[in-house]
Amino acid sequence: MMAVVTLGLTACGSDDNDEPEGGDIVGTWSSDLSKEIVEAMSDFYSSGEELIQYRSDGTFVSVFAYTLKPEWAELFDDDEDHVVEVERGKYTTNGNKITLVYSDGKKEIDTFSVKGNTLTMTTTAGIIITATFTRVSDSEIEKYLN
Repeated sequence: MMAVVTLGLTACGSDDNDEPEGGDIVGTWSSDLSKEIVEAMSDFYSSGEELIQYRSDGTFVSVFAYTLKPEWAELFDDDEDHVVEVERGKYTTNGNKITLVYSDGKKEIDTFSVKGNTLTMTTTAGIIITATFTRVSDSEIEKYLN
């Protein structure tokens, strides 16, 4: 599930101002797509959140945290109904292109733009997915990493 959501983390867009192509991606971003996924799969999940943090050292960490409804946690013999999936890797940007190399070796090249506190990303890995993210405090992702 996280891989599907993570694919939605990329985008293209155009700014009508003088910001450079792409923009400053460093920071923590909350996915708007995760809310739609939780709504679409409301039979299984009671809540969910996806965050990605691009760090100034060229690394990133992606977190997909969700809460299974009790009957589904029980079905999967899961002691916990709250699940946190974490992926890490490295990234580089060139204009409005971002290359993500995950720790498992998977590579993804997407387009992105940053305008104010909004990150828009598009991927064409199989199908075209565009997602928007809102800049949030770094503490939002840190609570899942501790």
